[in-house]
Amino acid sequence: MNSAFFNDLIGWIDSHIENRLNLDLVAERAGYSKWHLQRMFKEHTGYALGEYIRKKKLEKSAARLTTSNEPILSVAISMGFDSQQSFNRSFKREFGMAPGTWRRSGGEHASHTASHTLH
Repeated sequence: MNSAFFNDLIGWIDSHIENRLNLDLVAERAGYSKWHLQRMFKEHTGYALGEYIRKKKLEKSAARLTTSNEPILSVAISMGFDSQQSFNRSFKREFGMAPGTWRRSGGEHASHTASHTLH
């Protein structure tokens, strides 16, 4: 697998990030077993595939919370989180504050972890 393959796959993941992406679906799209794809993705990007998807979902969620009045639960569910509690936990781990706090601050007072976005 070469850089073009991963660039294409990452582009596909990024453009489908608001869908219910999971490792099986991404592996099917890539044409490899999820175990092989995860190993190769980590070698190529430095990120575990699941971690990459989760981070991108959280970044997209943060942007939606900053630019809309959409209820937090709607954002969480639409981004594939099972509950607002799991979303809140993941969001706080990533950005250092709860989604509601993030929204009220306009995303301006995010911790240093928010600056480590993926591209």
